[in-house]
Amino acid sequence: MIGMLIWKPHLGTLANSLVVLLVMGWLVFLWSRYRTRYTVRKALLLLAPKLLCTLLVLMALMDPVLREVSPDNDLKIAVINDISTSMGVADDTSGARAKRAGKIANKIERKLGGMASVEVSRFDVDLLKPDDKPAEGTRQTDLGRTIVSLSELGNLSDCKAVVILTDGGDEAVRSERLPPMPIFIVGVGTEPSTWDDLEIGNADIPEEVELDTPFKVSADIVVHSASEAFATKLKTVEVQIEKQVDGVYQPVTSETVDPRQDNGHVTFDLPAEAKEGPHQYRLSIKSVPGEMTDLNNQREFVVDVRAKSINVLLYGNLLDWDFAMVRKELSADSTINLTSVYRKNADVFIVDGARQDGDAVLSQGLPTDEKALGLYTIIIMGSFPANLVKQKSLVALKQYVEDGGNLVLLGGANSFGKGGYYQTAMAPLMPWKPSRMPGIVSGEYPVIMPPEADGHGLSAATAAIMNGVSSSFLSSINNVGEQRSLALSLMNASVGNRIVPVVALQPYGKGQTLGIATDTLWRWARMDGEISSAFHQFWRDTIRYLSGEFEDGRFLTVKWDRKRYRASEQALGDVMVVGRYAEGAIRLKGTLEVAGETSELPIVLKSLSDFQTQVFFPKPGDYKVTLEATLAGEPLDSYERIIRVGSSVSEGSDLTVDHAYLESLATRSGGTYAREDDTDGLLKRLDALLETSGKLQDTPVVRMAPLFNVLPAYIIILMAILLWEWILRRRMNIV
Repeated sequence: MIGMLIWKPHLGTLANSLVVLLVMGWLVFLWSRYRTRYTVRKALLLLAPKLLCTLLVLMALMDPVLREVSPDNDLKIAVINDISTSMGVADDTSGARAKRAGKIANKIERKLGGMASVEVSRFDVDLLKPDDKPAEGTRQTDLGRTIVSLSELGNLSDCKAVVILTDGGDEAVRSERLPPMPIFIVGVGTEPSTWDDLEIGNADIPEEVELDTPFKVSADIVVHSASEAFATKLKTVEVQIEKQVDGVYQPVTSETVDPRQDNGHVTFDLPAEAKEGPHQYRLSIKSVPGEMTDLNNQREFVVDVRAKSINVLLYGNLLDWDFAMVRKELSADSTINLTSVYRKNADVFIVDGARQDGDAVLSQGLPTDEKALGLYTIIIMGSFPANLVKQKSLVALKQYVEDGGNLVLLGGANSFGKGGYYQTAMAPLMPWKPSRMPGIVSGEYPVIMPPEADGHGLSAATAAIMNGVSSSFLSSINNVGEQRSLALSLMNASVGNRIVPVVALQPYGKGQTLGIATDTLWRWARMDGEISSAFHQFWRDTIRYLSGEFEDGRFLTVKWDRKRYRASEQALGDVMVVGRYAEGAIRLKGTLEVAGETSELPIVLKSLSDFQTQVFFPKPGDYKVTLEATLAGEPLDSYERIIRVGSSVSEGSDLTVDHAYLESLATRSGGTYAREDDTDGLLKRLDALLETSGKLQDTPVVRMAPLFNVLPAYIIILMAILLWEWILRRRMNIV
């Protein structure tokens, strides 16, 4: 019960002031009168009863009330203790983090127990019920999932506040769904400067590597040495990498590093994997005597090994500079299996690079069977007249694209209309309509990146480079016609008084074609400055986009705001449909499937063919996202991806308390954050919160009657003062 005095005066401020001034004047008059007749002592004795009576009168005029806040039996405070393995670390002389958190919980219960009921519970990867047994062995931390559980459990919905005692776990999580009550967080953990400890710091670990391709893993070995004796033990540290084989870790390689130099940085060259799929590794350092804990001395990680599935056919027929530079660029990309074909003479074709089973027909030129063409994810056609290829081959190429293949058409003197392709079966594959004056022109033509290029998977990175270049140009441009209605321009050039779509992407059937109306794009690689990397970036992203390595379907481009998500986070996906469409022509529907349950995804239309969707992840697991686009009621394309949600960090790998993150989380929920040595301030804020929620009761002081609730105390005091004055006057012989 907490009480305070509240004043409720009967008169206004001005009237009260006048009354007080009159009373003070009257007391001064009495004092002057008494001093003319009596000594100071007698004057004070005579004036004292009148002064007390005057104070009682003024108090009656102000009418004070005693406001009491009584405990409400319905008020609850939930205190949740983190019992993950990292809380067992003894980073202070007073004991482990869990022990200190328990003392704080007891203190909260003692201080606030008179105002509300305090319920203490536990969490690790989720909230634990009172009868739940903690997991055996290492207990992970999932603060994000716990926060979501607070908003879902009905038995905690009536809590006035939640107090979480935690070290925060090993990674910051952006919780998008907070409970209705404020969260007060106490960060349990001391500063690293007080530790004697060795840990694995920043680590650069690839999430994916190519099959049969070596890869690198690097990390920093961080030393915390509060004592000089511990520091002397750390001249050299052995760091090793192990691989899990049949459930058992086996050594792969090791290095000895001096942690006092170059931040203890160590790099491992790991051998290529010959088998596809996830491979489990462990990076570890040997513990040192006197070390605080060895929990952060190891880090487990998974590397997903994928086959080189991007088979590319570069068919040039005639060898020129553009063909040669594209072949050089693609040959240097370790993720591409490149097969190149060009004509040596009328009857001899040279086949170089990677070979596929069934590609022997390439020695006779472009195959006439679309099945042979289907060996390749992408086919790139150079600049040569159409009459150098059999008409059956061009029909097969059209069928290849229609069935889902990807075709890139290089520009040049014998491309598009000048090469006679509009008179062949390949005519509908061209992203442009026929030009009245086909051919190619030379000069300097400024490059303009259209707005669509900035957010498209094929061109976004190239556009970022080009936007940072003060001036860029192409030395040749093919005279192409108007862009087809379904084509999307990803790079433009200014030619005279018109804008030419130099790079255009067009869907056709189940596949797509990319037209490049220039044969001098390669010259960027030989220029100085940032533009020198644009040629490499363009071809790298082109191959990956067309092959589906990016988050895209044939016509659907999906760009997620993050690469990895944890429980309680939300994914934001920007969806673009390739092509130009009338308003309302494109319809997009999305579904989310997890643990056998399917729900619809919210789809928001941003512009004619740009959409946005949001996916919330309440718990770890595999979430299957499916998007389906229709054009005028007919299926256009679909997209599917499985998003694996969960932590990839080993428990206790980062024992430093992230105070800024925990403070941000508490503030966003309406609560506050405190370090473990500053819980008094948090208790005061909780106390104030309970005061505003307790039962208020006002008792008038003047009318308070403690004696059997009959006679007010005010009257008793006033009568006692008057009796005292009467006795005093009798003794002083004053009538």
